[in-house]
Amino acid sequence: MKIGVIGTIWLDIPPKGYGGTEEVIYNLVNGLVDKGHEVSLFGSAKTKTNAKLIPTVNVPLRDKNVPWENVTYTLYHLTQALDREGEFDVIHMHLNKAQDYIALPLAISSKTPIIFTIHFRIPSLIYKPDRFAALQKYRFMPFVSISDSQRKGNDLSYIKTVYNGINLANYPFNSTPGDYFVWLGKIKHDKGTKEAILAAKQAGVKLYVLGAIDRGVPADLNYFENEVKPLIDNKQIIFKENVTLPEKAELLGKAKAMLNPINWEEPFGLVMAEAQATGTPVIAFKRGAASELIIEDKTGFLVYDIPEMVLKMKEVKNLNRADCRKNVEDRFSINAMVKGYEEAYLEIMRTWDNYIYNQKQSNKANKEIAEVNI
Repeated sequence: MKIGVIGTIWLDIPPKGYGGTEEVIYNLVNGLVDKGHEVSLFGSAKTKTNAKLIPTVNVPLRDKNVPWENVTYTLYHLTQALDREGEFDVIHMHLNKAQDYIALPLAISSKTPIIFTIHFRIPSLIYKPDRFAALQKYRFMPFVSISDSQRKGNDLSYIKTVYNGINLANYPFNSTPGDYFVWLGKIKHDKGTKEAILAAKQAGVKLYVLGAIDRGVPADLNYFENEVKPLIDNKQIIFKENVTLPEKAELLGKAKAMLNPINWEEPFGLVMAEAQATGTPVIAFKRGAASELIIEDKTGFLVYDIPEMVLKMKEVKNLNRADCRKNVEDRFSINAMVKGYEEAYLEIMRTWDNYIYNQKQSNKANKEIAEVNI
């Protein structure tokens, strides 16, 4: 197949540190190339990929301190890709920021089938209602979910659930852990950084906090400065910012377990797959897709609060770390992800006209309702 992939333009592909979506895109396009597909990736000129790179910006926008909310660069990026629709059998758009919604109305006139992977929590009437309204208007476009949990409470037209995949070669298996636990992710309230530290303190264990701080987001910076930083002593609670991939893999692999006390309905949670790939089990709050990534009592534990997390920290020694690795090999590898998207591409190539027809009918009905209300 000739596949056009519209990547992200905010962070490096692959990411230098934090950047789950960018890591997934990198793994996907390289995996598709390895399967013999002709792949073109639209991204920044600094992108590294085995696919054909079609740059739309010179450097990732965060390197230029462009705010996340910028719409103009996104519009340019999208139209540069969609102007070349005739070169592909299918186009794969990754929805990562709210401004990426611009691709939905643009796609209606495309003769080339387009699928949309949603990398965020689906908005609702209560959670980000403005984004809910925009996404709901285009609910008949073809979407791919990254977990079954992500689909709950919404009526978008999903083709398939395809789990994110990681490159297992980057995460060596370690059967003999050291004497510490680890937390990994972007430092913010949703990710439960503070809760992981409090659990480690209650349990009296050492914890490595491997975090990325988005200093351009005031709420996240304030959370680090006021909620997290005061708890770090670099003796029991050790903070390492923006670790490299080899450092991350080594620290994950030597941990007794990864703590993941998420405070939101996370649609996937790549860090849970990364930890298990090294053989390290995960103790997570039972929210979002955690129950899909963790096999209860086999590759980790699902808990409801900090006290229960502390209790389970004593039981991780009873888990077989080889089971953690196998869970990722079977379900969250690049090969598994590529196979899922190949099936999705073939499906949308067969049914694209139906999706567009349903979307246009929906738009027509919305227009008639609006005229009645005027």
